[in-house]
Amino acid sequence: MKKEQIIDHHESFKLWLNELKRINDKEWFQPMEESKWSIAANVSHMIKWDQHSLEEILPNVSEGAQLSPFPDFQRFNEEAEKYAHDGLNKEVLIEEGIKTRDSIIAYVYSLSETDLQHSYRVGDQSFTLEEFFEDFIGHDKHHQEQIEEVVSAEKA
Repeated sequence: MKKEQIIDHHESFKLWLNELKRINDKEWFQPMEESKWSIAANVSHMIKWDQHSLEEILPNVSEGAQLSPFPDFQRFNEEAEKYAHDGLNKEVLIEEGIKTRDSIIAYVYSLSETDLQHSYRVGDQSFTLEEFFEDFIGHDKHHQEQIEEVVSAEKA
């Protein structure tokens, strides 16, 4: 995956986030399915992983670096869900997501194509920077599809 493709994805993601402002508050906060997260929690989940990447991973990437393991997924995701439902309004959360993506875009702009091939470890998992972005883009797309299904169903 080329640097431009990574940037394009994040630019498109910002536009998509902005479109979510049209969702009414009831739909934003209700579970997408029984015993599932709300749209708000899904968005918060993606933002919190972006922030973790920006704070703990990306600034420390270099060839051969050994970084701390990812946080406990269950606890981390529960905290993201709580954050989304703790009185934060939709527009504020979405703007936080857009700013976070702007930071990722700025980071990617600072890279060379060869930087994307830096190999490093997060805990016991090995990545190149390119693979890391590919994984997170796949993660974005997974959650975008889930949200789009709910939004489409509500419109029908």
